[in-house]
Amino acid sequence: MHLYILAERRFMFLRFLFTRSELRGTLILSAGAIAIRLLLFAIRPAGIPEGAISGPESGAAANQAIAGKTSGIEINSADSIHLLDLDGIGPVFASRIIKYRKSLGGFRRIGQLLEVYGMDSVRFNGLKGQVRIDTLKIRKLDVNRATFKELLAHPYLEYEQVKAVCRFRERKGRLQSPAEIWAAGILPDSIHDKLIPYLFAGKDSVEKVKRGFVK
Repeated sequence: MHLYILAERRFMFLRFLFTRSELRGTLILSAGAIAIRLLLFAIRPAGIPEGAISGPESGAAANQAIAGKTSGIEINSADSIHLLDLDGIGPVFASRIIKYRKSLGGFRRIGQLLEVYGMDSVRFNGLKGQVRIDTLKIRKLDVNRATFKELLAHPYLEYEQVKAVCRFRERKGRLQSPAEIWAAGILPDSIHDKLIPYLFAGKDSVEKVKRGFVK
């Protein structure tokens, strides 16, 4: 009986020591983890959200985050999924941006996003720093070949203006430059600066297109 009591007391003592050691180890690990997080927070580059730097791929994650913030979303090639990453843009606005981009031929300036239906200054100011524009992706209209319907689809042209352009090119023949349209007084000067970057004069004449020689 006496030996049993001694054995039980020794067991209780060893369990006590183990519990104290386990607790001490847990506290040390916790303190170490907190210290590491504080260190990472202190050295994290500006603009990188908390949690972006962790694990073995922390360097790559940080570089990607910095690059994404610097370059932004290229608005002339982004699909609706990418546009959803912009502040204040949901599925409806993403669809509107793509629809307007298609009719326009592409954005030349970030400010043109204000021309998208329903876009207000608050929403625009929230996303303008998150986008960039590649003007090489703009699709231009050939003033010698574009159909009446194609010209009318452009948001900067009205019905009567398109009729005037079509009459002028049929009367004159192949245009050497879109500037001839303004030189002849066919279109108002008020739309010159915003429209002419979307036009070019191809080599094929209107007559050839109408007769089916050019497809």
